[in-house]
Amino acid sequence: MNVFDRTINIDALFRFSQISHSTQVHLKNVYSSLAVCMFVAAAGSYVHVVTRLLQGGVLSVLGSLAMMFWLAMTPHNPETEKKRLGILAAFAFLTGVGLGPTLDFVIAVNPSIILTAFLGTSVIFICFTLSALYAKRRSYLFLGGTLMSGLSILFLMSLMNLFFGSVMLFKVMRETY
Repeated sequence: MNVFDRTINIDALFRFSQISHSTQVHLKNVYSSLAVCMFVAAAGSYVHVVTRLLQGGVLSVLGSLAMMFWLAMTPHNPETEKKRLGILAAFAFLTGVGLGPTLDFVIAVNPSIILTAFLGTSVIFICFTLSALYAKRRSYLFLGGTLMSGLSILFLMSLMNLFFGSVMLFKVMRETY
């Protein structure tokens, strides 16, 4: 089946009917494979930070690109499902190893940032996974996307306030004193 020959039913986006059991099973498979990838990437980052594996980073990038192309070229059928999951896990591991130099820099600044980011990502991911698995109506899934976009906007606004708001605060303080 060619990806570009599919027809997309736009009306399905606006139907708030029940989610079928097969769709819930598919969502469970997708979210569980993403969870495995998150933990394998965390393990790859840990391996890099502890052992300095693939110090240059070029090999991890090339390896992850090779895994990505291998995964794309492997046909999807029930016989190759375990193989594809293994390739995906290898891709996640090498991506985690590639994040190692960034983690080294963050550890030099403040090591608690890594734990906070990992736990925050895990909590958000778990909440969306539970929402997708237990929501009987699609509207709850759309609500999750809407809330995440709202949180992203709030995050960007707080960053702008951090940089531009502090400049305004210094100007006001300078004029006052």
